[in-house]
Amino acid sequence: MAETTGLIVDVDKDDDHSDVELNFQDFGDTALLQDLKDTPTQPAQVSTFHDNQNDDDMLDDDGDTELLSGQKKKPSFWTFEYYQQFFDVDTQQVGRRLLGSFIPNPTKSFLDSHIRPSPDLYGPLWVCITLIFTIAISGDMADYIANRYSTQYSWHAHFSNVTIAAVVIFAYAWIIPTCLYAFLHHRGNQAGYTFLELVCLYGYSLTIYIPISMLWMIDYEWLRWVLVLLGLVLSSAVLLLALWPSVKGDDKKFAAIALFLVFAFHAGLAIGFKMYFFHTAHHGPDPTTTVAPVVHHTTKQANVPPKPVVTAAHPPSSQP
Repeated sequence: MAETTGLIVDVDKDDDHSDVELNFQDFGDTALLQDLKDTPTQPAQVSTFHDNQNDDDMLDDDGDTELLSGQKKKPSFWTFEYYQQFFDVDTQQVGRRLLGSFIPNPTKSFLDSHIRPSPDLYGPLWVCITLIFTIAISGDMADYIANRYSTQYSWHAHFSNVTIAAVVIFAYAWIIPTCLYAFLHHRGNQAGYTFLELVCLYGYSLTIYIPISMLWMIDYEWLRWVLVLLGLVLSSAVLLLALWPSVKGDDKKFAAIALFLVFAFHAGLAIGFKMYFFHTAHHGPDPTTTVAPVVHHTTKQANVPPKPVVTAAHPPSSQP
């Protein structure tokens, strides 16, 4: 193996830089190899760094590709993230949907203007739960107010009303949209309404009955029926205007039957609330009426002396 040579430059500080003496000195191969061994090298760490960097770049590229293509991976049905998307709403959005559910607007549909493209289950769930307790509690309070002065009726709380109201309200909020979605899907579903959108629509349509159920405690039967009619007209108008785009292109007969059934079931729910939970009957006398006392009139008889008993005198019989 050839020997390695090196160049050494000796420069005197006192001398001029023009006088530079160049000397060559030999270095052995053993010394050079020893120096190379003493120098620490970490090729594995460098390789690992580049590998990790390449992996991160690949992950970033995949995420950017999903965002650019709009095909983000959806969560599984059995994960919490799948149901979290149905409750991703803020307070202002829920408030607008609550107000729009009983304020009909003929120019635009409630479903297209408020619910799409992000239907939720947060609002309908709390509307149903709130209505269950307001209906049950208000019905008991109306019964108490109507019979608070009665002595023939002992008032007690009807806790079974909570269970009955829960079954009726949740059944209406889920079964009716399911049947309606099946009907629209069979007829072509021209508006493209999804099952979640119909559930959201029916859930919010019950909002008007929450304040009405509280006003039903007022002990005036005519006022209760006026409130039933008011709530039915407002909420039914919102429902029919929202569902009209899905049936307007269909046969007129089927469209009329579908809208009539929507109105009939909604009217049956409102009338059922009034007839079952607010059928207060007065079990005692009205406290405002006065009952006249019954007076037994007796007549005093005059002291009339007894009449003498008159006996007929019989003549003595003659004997022969």
